[in-house]
Amino acid sequence: MPVITLGFSNVGRLVALVAAALEDLCTRVNLSSLPGDTLVVLALPDPLERGFPLTPELEEDEPRRHEALGRRVLERAFEVAGVSWKAKTWHIASGGHAAFPKALKAAMDALVERRHGHCLIIAVDSLCGPDVLPGLLEQRRIKTADTPTGFIPGEGSVALWLSPEQEAPLVSKGKEPRVAFRAVVLGDDERIRGGDLPPDGRMLAQCVTSALHTAEADGACLLLIGDHNGEEFRAREWGMLMLHLRAAGLGHERLASWLPAIGFGDTGAASGALGLCAAVRGLQRGYSPTPTPVILSSSDEGMRAAIVVSPLR
Repeated sequence: MPVITLGFSNVGRLVALVAAALEDLCTRVNLSSLPGDTLVVLALPDPLERGFPLTPELEEDEPRRHEALGRRVLERAFEVAGVSWKAKTWHIASGGHAAFPKALKAAMDALVERRHGHCLIIAVDSLCGPDVLPGLLEQRRIKTADTPTGFIPGEGSVALWLSPEQEAPLVSKGKEPRVAFRAVVLGDDERIRGGDLPPDGRMLAQCVTSALHTAEADGACLLLIGDHNGEEFRAREWGMLMLHLRAAGLGHERLASWLPAIGFGDTGAASGALGLCAAVRGLQRGYSPTPTPVILSSSDEGMRAAIVVSPLR
């Protein structure tokens, strides 16, 4: 993303990323004028954790600072991308690496309950800006010669259009990519980063088994697309997850792991959405070992999530 974000920091960096994602989506979906019943759901980081300048009032009020950041990013990004949005019904999801699954769950619930006819989901984050990098280096979380178990900072944004399967979506049939969401399962783990207890992978394993059951998917062959970024806490949880899944008889034919952070770096609140992109391309191009890949997310604050997708026939 160096060309897109060159010269930008904090809010401007997020706006540039979201605008680019919207422009890319516009090549597949007609977003020139969003339907009035569209819900826009934005997954984004906590501006306090990213070092954004905030007023004392916003520093003390987490929901308000998320809302303030979301409003600024959406309004400016829509203007830059040339997207008209009259109803302006929107929802903000923040929760570290689990922000995207939370956003997706909120959007799916809105469609199932018929509160909205369509949803535009956007996920964005940057750990590469000048506001956040110094703090991460000071905390020794960045991968360096002295900290081999750190992560590589990344940034990115993903925009996707969600509509009920039985209704004709705005995207024309035959245009790629199209998938169906079979399950989205969320859970809370008391074993958080920096806590007294080491990760044991149980809650993440429960999310996987529950999601596969909801999706009525065969777990003999598993593809797990995770947000493991190289840090010791996540490595321990990933290893324990493998043990729990094997003990449950899952993945006995094949258990494959894809880790997008190896290529894109840690993308924070957008990591789950990038995992979805990897799943979609794997299905589209035929190299996914299973028709029901599982995207996993683990936030530092304890939320765990599993998403199951399949090709839309």
